[in-house]
Amino acid sequence: MRKHNIAIIGNYPPPIGGVSVHIERLAKNLKEKNVDYIVYDISKKKKYTDLNVIYIKSLKMWIIKYLFSFNNSIVHCHEKNWYLLFILCIITKLHKAKLILTLHSFRENVKEFNFIKRKIFNFCIRNIDCFIAVGENEKNKIIKYGGSSSKIEVIPPYINPRYSNEDDKKIPQYVWEFINNKDICILANAFKISFYKNEDLYGLDMCVELCKKLKDNYKSKSVGIIFCLPDIGHYQYYNKIKNEIVRLDLNDDFLIVNENIPMYPITRRCHIFIRPTNTDSYGLSIAEAIHYNIPSIASDVCKRPRGTILFQNRNIEDLYLKVLNVLEDYNKAKEIVSNIKIYDNLEELLNLYNSLNKDLIQN
Repeated sequence: MRKHNIAIIGNYPPPIGGVSVHIERLAKNLKEKNVDYIVYDISKKKKYTDLNVIYIKSLKMWIIKYLFSFNNSIVHCHEKNWYLLFILCIITKLHKAKLILTLHSFRENVKEFNFIKRKIFNFCIRNIDCFIAVGENEKNKIIKYGGSSSKIEVIPPYINPRYSNEDDKKIPQYVWEFINNKDICILANAFKISFYKNEDLYGLDMCVELCKKLKDNYKSKSVGIIFCLPDIGHYQYYNKIKNEIVRLDLNDDFLIVNENIPMYPITRRCHIFIRPTNTDSYGLSIAEAIHYNIPSIASDVCKRPRGTILFQNRNIEDLYLKVLNVLEDYNKAKEIVSNIKIYDNLEELLNLYNSLNKDLIQN
């Protein structure tokens, strides 16, 4: 089996989500730098990709094959599956390779794991060579559960997008028409409908409520909200939200885009980006919006990219007020965000690879 210096394990688009977009951008940059890599796509959504991406239909069968055909120097896993990580720890130790785990989130309570899972988790914490925490919350939680701070690097997941006209063409015409028919367009997104502590994790419900308040109280300009939702995830709740949109007479003002398309072309054309999550680790989509000089408003549940306007978590009145503040002096908000440079974390990742395997990547 051909040797690949770096093996990346995780979701590759589609579906479109923070993790899959991060992996796609990392892979494209490795390719440009002529780094020998392979992506093992475990998203369970078969698609045609380039030769550097292998679709994994059955994770169990792949693990068995991988055990006997392993030929990598570094394994970089983005999947927080402790059983998978346990096996990867053993494989990499046997072959004297390095194992990296990027924790894009860490919401679990390890004390609630069953006995076997806790043992596996503790083994992984001791034997994974390096943890990448996307924020301080994830770092602190690793340390809380026995991880060594010397093995943890805090590297936010943001990597600059590469603008392409081809990506613009992937956006359905109805989205462009919606944007063109509004004076102000606000954008929000979710990978799929999820819940945290029995609340809408991504705040789709808050976005609908915000849209109603703007329509009723903000008369200066027409405002519309686009919510990108590649994977519905929870159809009962989705239908409930759709019915609420109809009930509140927001059909012409609130657009849910349930398609696997790149989001950054839409971000570039919108006026405000919001991220009303009730738990989070960073918010890659916020960094992307600020990169394109789009004023961005997010819940105060974690450290956000520099320049983010914060509102109190799950407080619709505070969110509404922050949106109004931006709209009332939009030019000023735009000027402020245009002076902020969002750091591209690609080089930090490349430097980490080189620190684990000297001269693996030549700049």
